[in-house]
Amino acid sequence: MEKLKKFFKQRENQLLVLVLIVALAIRLYFFFKTYNQALWWDEADYMSIAKHYGFGTPEIAAPWRARGMSLIFGVFYFFGANEIVQRLVVIAFSVATVWLTYLLGKEFYNRKVALIASCFMSVLWTHLFWTTRFSGEVFALVFFGFACLFFWRGYVKNKSKWYMIACGGLIAYGIFLYESVGAIFVFLAGYLLVTERLAFLKNKQFWWGMLGLILILIPVFWHYYDLYGQIYPRAYHVLEGSLSQGTELDQKLATQGGWSVFITAFSFIYEAKAYLLWTLLILTVIGLWYYIDLILGFDMLVKKKEPRLQKDFYVLWWALCILLIFGAYLAVTNAYFEERYIFPAYPLLFIIAARGLIGIADMAEKYKKHLGILAIIFVIIIAGYEQLTLANAVIDYKKSSFSQERPAGEWLKEHTESGDILLACSQVVPLLYYSEREAITYRYNTTEVDQQILDMNVKYLVVDLYHPDCNVNYAMEREASGNLTLEKAYTEGESLAILIYKTKGYE
Repeated sequence: MEKLKKFFKQRENQLLVLVLIVALAIRLYFFFKTYNQALWWDEADYMSIAKHYGFGTPEIAAPWRARGMSLIFGVFYFFGANEIVQRLVVIAFSVATVWLTYLLGKEFYNRKVALIASCFMSVLWTHLFWTTRFSGEVFALVFFGFACLFFWRGYVKNKSKWYMIACGGLIAYGIFLYESVGAIFVFLAGYLLVTERLAFLKNKQFWWGMLGLILILIPVFWHYYDLYGQIYPRAYHVLEGSLSQGTELDQKLATQGGWSVFITAFSFIYEAKAYLLWTLLILTVIGLWYYIDLILGFDMLVKKKEPRLQKDFYVLWWALCILLIFGAYLAVTNAYFEERYIFPAYPLLFIIAARGLIGIADMAEKYKKHLGILAIIFVIIIAGYEQLTLANAVIDYKKSSFSQERPAGEWLKEHTESGDILLACSQVVPLLYYSEREAITYRYNTTEVDQQILDMNVKYLVVDLYHPDCNVNYAMEREASGNLTLEKAYTEGESLAILIYKTKGYE
């Protein structure tokens, strides 16, 4: 109790708690608007895996789908949680990111930078949007960020070996949770090679980190191998898909040209306004001025003659590395630009932006006392309004998408038994998630559908009209011949969305 009283006596701690409460309140506001929204395909993949871990229900996720987040949710399902509770788990990780941003700002600079950066993180529109969804990026950011923080404390500051063991463990599980965490290897390797060349190989702290990494990776690789016969399916998917000869990269080079592909690698730099919006973009650009000593005195960093530059390099390289890695990802694959890819960079971008805002405030303070603090408050409010307005608009626009999949899937669950098999086209994964029944899919090639219905004793066939790759003609023909009977129809607005047919008379 005395420690708690001492904690709250400090003004900075009071402000931190206020920021965390506001961050939680914002996320709860959007939670109450979206807690019953339908899941998208990727979400349903993750959550069907979670139900498989928790309940043993079927799942048909792609082998390269990361399973670490699903395992976390699976534990909660096992102990009786429902989907609403799982959404609150996401909110907890989302608020933890705000706290993480504070810890990083305080670690590298000071509490003022930390508080301002955490304010920015609490209102980031894309982070708020994905907090309303089941997406690995929200979790990955927490694992990535704490791993980097522990590396700084354990390796650079040479504190307890447990920081490095924890760092390695967080990286390993983070990769199991979402592949973007693997970018940390490029970041840390770049930092070590610039500041130490190969001397880190002689540092026992480095090997403590490797121990933590290996201890967690062994069961992760074993789990993947047990499921798919590969220790890391995502790597095979990338090598055999995006990077193999004649596929995505080669096709882009042939159709777009080398220069266009190269420029794409800088997408997250020249498209920064898309995720920062104007206020935070301007502050980040201003904040970059405070790294001029690092740029001009880079040789001093390499020669270890200016320890102060180590912090600046760690922060700036962290942010830049993430922007470039995922820009390169866009360049070599057919993936399209999404602000969520660079989640691990946001806390650092906001730390840079916070330094820019403090610089503005210091200038204002020279003209009039307390003008600086008023400037900080005013800019935070403007940035918050800008971010929250967009967050609200995007969340409202997307919250009703695929809304009929939930009632359709739940109806199927009520009208089938465990072990029954469904036949569906297009959105088979969300229907599997809600029905908790095994589902197989068909599209335009329906030559084997009649036999599948017979062999698997399929009771219901589902026509999903959200996507154009569903063969409606097959269902209409079989309905006309008396093999299918329409049981339920769901509409999205004035348009048919899902049709559920009962099978009968197949021979």
